[in-house]
Amino acid sequence: MSNYSITIFLEPRTNVRGSRVPCPVLYIEPDGQHGPGHIALQMPDRLSPEERVQVAEAFLKGVTKWRNTIVGEVERERTAVDELAAAREEIARLKAEREDGEGQ
Repeated sequence: MSNYSITIFLEPRTNVRGSRVPCPVLYIEPDGQHGPGHIALQMPDRLSPEERVQVAEAFLKGVTKWRNTIVGEVERERTAVDELAAAREEIARLKAEREDGEGQ
């Protein structure tokens, strides 16, 4: 195994796909195309079918947890924005009531 780190920024056009060649490969294509700049994660042919499933399950578990964390953050942000909008509406309503009461 090589020891190196790489950071690639992912956008909505990112494509992820796999192949079933004798050594399964997971392709991550940040620009949505299979060209220069894609990442290929390949399993060695020495792995048993059960070990290949174990590797795939580890990816699935990690990506699912990552996705669920992002969804949770989006929901919290949306809730905060909705609560702020509701508070602003209530303030506007109360001000309008007060102004109506003062005008009489």
